[in-house]
Amino acid sequence: MSRFLLLLAIFLLLTPQDVSAQERTPTPRPKTVEYVVTAESANLRSGPGTNFSRVGSVSRGDILLIYDETPAVSGWLRIYREGQEDAYIADFLVEKARRGFYPAAQKPVLEISGRGKQVTDVYEIPRGLYRIDATVQGRAFILKVATLEGDCKDRLLFNEIDPNSRTLSISNLFTSSGCSVIFEIDNVTGSWKIEFRDMLDEEFLSESLLEIEDGTSISGKARSVTMITSLPRGVWNISAKVNDNSFILVPRVALGDCSDFSVFNELDFGTSRLDVSSVYRSAGCLIIWDVYNVDGSWEITFKKLR
Repeated sequence: MSRFLLLLAIFLLLTPQDVSAQERTPTPRPKTVEYVVTAESANLRSGPGTNFSRVGSVSRGDILLIYDETPAVSGWLRIYREGQEDAYIADFLVEKARRGFYPAAQKPVLEISGRGKQVTDVYEIPRGLYRIDATVQGRAFILKVATLEGDCKDRLLFNEIDPNSRTLSISNLFTSSGCSVIFEIDNVTGSWKIEFRDMLDEEFLSESLLEIEDGTSISGKARSVTMITSLPRGVWNISAKVNDNSFILVPRVALGDCSDFSVFNELDFGTSRLDVSSVYRSAGCLIIWDVYNVDGSWEITFKKLR
């Protein structure tokens, strides 16, 4: 079966008319909620307290699956670890992940790391759609891609600066038609790491797809790239409440015949808060929502009109 047909089969299985079939399929994983580690590093304990033995450690940005339950001991969260004993972490070291925005438990297909300015080796990037997550020890970061062979465009993937931060955690999308590329890193003196995740990996897609329904809201802060979402066929009103004076929202269509023009491209120097809405017609598509040109918090809400 071709990659396209397999993705189409996954998409059809996840459409509303098949929800009852999904519900009949038992799942061995307990009900959990994704949390992201906010501390530079943190210890995992065998029980709910520092007097229990250390059974592991995590770093800023790591994703933990926390049991959806009232904690037995206030201040301590129980962690589900597939194939391992449960562990515990203090609740002030983590925060609940914004739905659909973190890279979840998916291993990167390519990792590049270094320090300071650098031109990388040549990498062969197979045909596909990739999320690029960069972690940078510094306030600024530029990442350019140059194509040596193939039909990929030279692109400026990151041009970030935040004078109020010592570290950057940023994401973007890269589409490859099967190319040989090099990456140029600039405007940074500290260490950095770049991870590529295959957004169209069949196994991951079947587990992580976020299905948008009437009333679904997605919230975040500053520059963000969502995981793949399923937007059923119909006419949708997309509204956004933004704590900033600028906001751009672009649908990156992974599968289906939907428009990839900006839903919002707003700028109003006379306000510190935007409240906007727009109509978007979906033919039934898999979409990644790309949010940028914003520093404050925002919330997107989907309402089905027809």
